[in-house]
Amino acid sequence: MDPQTARVYEFGSFRLYGSKRQLLRRDGTPVSLTSKAFDTLTYLVEHAGTVLQKDVLMRAVWADTVVEENNLNQNISILRRALGEGSGEHRYIATVPGHGYQFVAQVIVAAEQPARSQPYQEASIAVLPFANLSADPDNEYFCDGLAEELINTLSQLHRVRVVARTSAFSFKGKQADIREIAEKLGVNMVLEGSVQKSGNRLRITAQLIDTADDCHLWSQRYDREMEMRDIFEVQDEITLAVVDALKLKLPPGEKSAALRHHTENVKAHELYLKGRFHLFWMTPFGITSGLSYFQGAIQADPSDALPHVGLAHAYRMFATVLGMCPNEFLPKAKAAAERAIELDRKLAEAYAVLAFTIFWHEWAWKTSEKYFRQALELNQNSADTHWMYGVLLSSTGRHEEALAEVARARELDPLSGLINAQEGISLLHAGRTDEAVLRFRETVELDPNGRLAHTYAADAYAEKGLLAEALAEARAARALFPEGSHAIAREAYVNSKLGRKAEARAALGQLLQISSGRYVPAYQIAIIHHGLDEPGETLLWLERAFEQRDPSMVFLKVHVLWKNLRDDPRFVSLLKRMNLFP
Repeated sequence: MDPQTARVYEFGSFRLYGSKRQLLRRDGTPVSLTSKAFDTLTYLVEHAGTVLQKDVLMRAVWADTVVEENNLNQNISILRRALGEGSGEHRYIATVPGHGYQFVAQVIVAAEQPARSQPYQEASIAVLPFANLSADPDNEYFCDGLAEELINTLSQLHRVRVVARTSAFSFKGKQADIREIAEKLGVNMVLEGSVQKSGNRLRITAQLIDTADDCHLWSQRYDREMEMRDIFEVQDEITLAVVDALKLKLPPGEKSAALRHHTENVKAHELYLKGRFHLFWMTPFGITSGLSYFQGAIQADPSDALPHVGLAHAYRMFATVLGMCPNEFLPKAKAAAERAIELDRKLAEAYAVLAFTIFWHEWAWKTSEKYFRQALELNQNSADTHWMYGVLLSSTGRHEEALAEVARARELDPLSGLINAQEGISLLHAGRTDEAVLRFRETVELDPNGRLAHTYAADAYAEKGLLAEALAEARAARALFPEGSHAIAREAYVNSKLGRKAEARAALGQLLQISSGRYVPAYQIAIIHHGLDEPGETLLWLERAFEQRDPSMVFLKVHVLWKNLRDDPRFVSLLKRMNLFP
């Protein structure tokens, strides 16, 4: 096939680009698939109408590897979910009992088109972190901040899919080929650049690349002073250059929203960028440092809403990530989010963090959902809002809606370990344990240092009775955060199931001793008692968790750990008081 052309398979509301390894909806929205799931779909589509034996499919997809049939079954399940097939539906893939699978939807091989024409029809872009060419490594925060603000600005454009920060920044410091980046992120354009700072002078370069043929669509160099008007002027020029390259005609309201700035104060802007830079470390030091920088930014410019949003995220993370006292930090998070909304009623991220805080602390599900919907009305392209909203939907038992939200988040941020782990959690809560295990395995490969994936993988393996694997995952989570009560509780729970009651009681004693000096979530102590098969103590500690407003209580209705308590009147009473019953 001519390298300048691309064959397109069309079926239902989807287009499959084999040469680019992309599955897109007709509106241009990419559908995120694992590599093997994509290979499975491609083979099925290429042989549409033919009943394919399972062993034939397995040889085609895993040509050099011997795998179990369950791997193929899981891939088929992933594809059915990605294509939107409900339970019992076979609009695309039919199971032929005793034989294998058949792709039953009508497939049209679209006319071959020049590859360069595709970006302008279905625009998707990744903004890579700008390279720091300055002598001072401390300028890294500014380079990251510039790229992040461009991501946020371009995300306001409804006709463009912009890859979220986590995925775009995963290539930082790596010598990755543009086409490799495009394939992994599912984009057809990449914006990259560099920053060189000397004294109060900045030199910023930027270039927009068509990933189909590495053609430079646009490039520019800017020499500016380190003044807010100059920095924002550069951001605006880059944004408008991208819009021009895409041949987009923006409505006046959309253009003004994309080019809107929140502060003219250089110091406030600098401190805000440093706060974001540290917060994304997701460590005790990073969260604490981020909090300090946001407070400094607010002092420098009290009218800027963005540092208040950062402050709300930091306070929320103290309770939900670091396991600190929720009654101390979550009210502060709510107050900061509400202040951000007072300052800027069009700031989507402020509504999202307010919704998430209310979800964790007040358990006011309808109010939380109202604010999530407001956030999505203001910005439909926020991966964070989609996955956070998915957590609410999953916890309240709305599993299909939850999986749709987290799938959308993963399309926007495909390499995010957090979002991939959240999809696994949503699958686990929905009772789809095998699929959850597969997602956790892939997440750990993607992000070996992600505590969330290891912690919940332990739960999934325990649910399947694979206790050795569950123990390994719990220990991996604990190694990443030794003082974290979540991992200690999971390890103790699995040890109990393995008959190692002494080890479990030692962990229980450890947490009780720690609790005499600082806050320890009662929910985690309840998990250990539950593993030790002590229902009375378990329910006693869950009652304490309720009184403490322990954030983990939001999972009470759906978490597999509690399934054998769901008929206990005391447990039902807790669910009713949390408005989680029936």
